[in-house]
Amino acid sequence: MDKLAIYLRLSLEDAAIGDGLDKDESNSISSQRAMLHAYIRSNDELRDKEISEFCDDGYSGTSMERPGMLRLLKEIRDNKIGCVLVKDMSRFSRDYIELGTYMNQIFPFMGVRFIAVNDHYDSRDHAGSTPPIDTAFQTLLYDLYSKDISVKVKTSVENKCANGEYVFGQVPFGYAKDKEIKNGIAVNEKEAEIVRCIFALALDGNGSTQIARILNEKGIPTKTQMRHPERAGKGGRMQAWDNVSVRAVLNNRFYLGEMAYGKSKRKFVGSKGGIAVPAKDWKVIPDHHEPLVSPEDYEKVCLFRKGADTARKGEKNPLVGKLFCGGCGYSMTYRPIRGKNKYRRFECRKHAVLQIRSCCTCFSADLLEEAVLTMLNRELMVRGDAAKENQSLVSFRKSCITRLEKKIAECRGRKKKLQAEADALYESYAFGSVQAVSYRQKADGIKERISLLMAEEEKHGKELEQLQEEYRRTEEDMKQVIRYSHLEVLTQEVVDIFIKKIYVYKDKRIEIVWNFRENGKETE
Repeated sequence: MDKLAIYLRLSLEDAAIGDGLDKDESNSISSQRAMLHAYIRSNDELRDKEISEFCDDGYSGTSMERPGMLRLLKEIRDNKIGCVLVKDMSRFSRDYIELGTYMNQIFPFMGVRFIAVNDHYDSRDHAGSTPPIDTAFQTLLYDLYSKDISVKVKTSVENKCANGEYVFGQVPFGYAKDKEIKNGIAVNEKEAEIVRCIFALALDGNGSTQIARILNEKGIPTKTQMRHPERAGKGGRMQAWDNVSVRAVLNNRFYLGEMAYGKSKRKFVGSKGGIAVPAKDWKVIPDHHEPLVSPEDYEKVCLFRKGADTARKGEKNPLVGKLFCGGCGYSMTYRPIRGKNKYRRFECRKHAVLQIRSCCTCFSADLLEEAVLTMLNRELMVRGDAAKENQSLVSFRKSCITRLEKKIAECRGRKKKLQAEADALYESYAFGSVQAVSYRQKADGIKERISLLMAEEEKHGKELEQLQEEYRRTEEDMKQVIRYSHLEVLTQEVVDIFIKKIYVYKDKRIEIVWNFRENGKETE
């Protein structure tokens, strides 16, 4: 039996329009869920189907790049879903072209039934024909409505910014949201003292790395330690100031009392992220809030560190982002051949600041790449041999999957028979063939047996899901092992597939955390 999928979505535009946040309860996730389950219970064809729920809370309907939607479409491609149920078409998509493509082409081709409850639309009623003209117009109106709402929200945010309201998420270090004035900014004195200290150290001629070292020696807490103490030390890494976090403070004109907005713009309605706007085109409000540094001091610091933030451009190493110092736990920085650098190498980016003796300060990129490639080929060979020896285990898993599928089918068959028995019993009771007391006893007995079968089916279902996932991942691992056997070059693709993390130590040891299912480690 094909599963029935219910899809729920609520976007920020649905919840916030105009100057206030007016929750639209009819569109809330809980309201949508209650409505769809009530519809399923009232429909004889859908009532007995297995239900899967897919939800996107806080995502725009103008883009299909939503986590819940992507999971739903994957299950549809895998032929696991036979019917999709939504509150209305706008929950599925607000893009007129996209929605039309799914309704007219993709769903009919895949044999998927599509039901939009509030729009009184059921694709089964239009099999072999295009949707009626009123449905087509309605999907177009959803598209236009979404674009209109987007413009209204954007205009509302811009108007608030122009009026001096701070409507962004996190407030820069040294400040806090004003508790009395809505969307106002106030100085956080504890953080502000640290900001002033950083500028004072810069005015004394200290570089960003020197400033970071001084802050760490004095035990001055970082932004994360101040605002999110629960995250401090997460992952075994020491929270510390570095040259990047110091520069982030010294580069921020917010400390002059300025508020800038309009730093990015969307490519189109519903697009992810945005396009950066040149700094000269930003909209700036001077004297917006209390400054923490004078313009004169800011200019002196700016002149002192001119060019310090120039981005490094050049080759990218495949191990970047995977390589960590075994001493401090922070990522290693890649240094290509440039200027005085006569050979490629990785450096611990925190050693200059933290001065931890166990840090791996430097590691040759050539030697590291060769060692990692050797370790990877060795791991692939070992896993390939293990796969041949474990054929019996794979066969056993397949037989277990078949056995569980058979048990689940048996449970569903017995449930169906019991439901038919319950229906026949009720019919006999309605016609007076069975007394009330007898009916209640028998009905309760049937209900209890159905409950036991449901519990048994759920138990088998969880076991089946776990076995199928283990089998799938083992198969995927083995396919990758076979495909990439006897590697000669370390590429970005290979590193991303097989390697989760690499730790290098002062004594030149290399430890790899593999991306395989077991996530084993190898040390060399």
